[in-house]
Amino acid sequence: MLLPMSLPNEQPEVDISDEEFLQFDTSGVPVIVTLTKVGRHYIVDATSEEESQMSSAVSVSINRQGRICGLTKRGGAGLDPSVILDMISVAKHASEQLINKLDSEIAAAEACEEEQ
Repeated sequence: MLLPMSLPNEQPEVDISDEEFLQFDTSGVPVIVTLTKVGRHYIVDATSEEESQMSSAVSVSINRQGRICGLTKRGGAGLDPSVILDMISVAKHASEQLINKLDSEIAAAEACEEEQ
């Protein structure tokens, strides 16, 4: 299938309506928590400055049931399996907090929308 090429400076035409929208169900969407290992410590979602000091990092995708959906490791240093298990445990705890925060923010936005 060939798609028409657009010119580099050409902006797509988008029609946005405040009255018509679909709500996206996020209940099955996992969150991703990245733990960066610096020395003997882990930093959750490190800044680029903190990452510049890392030996390795692990990103863990976790769903609402606390199940791992994916895991990636980067950085040159190897990790002992016990360290990886510890990092996964920390990521699970952080993901619970993140999911709770996201849920409360979504609920607050929906309540605000209903008031209008």
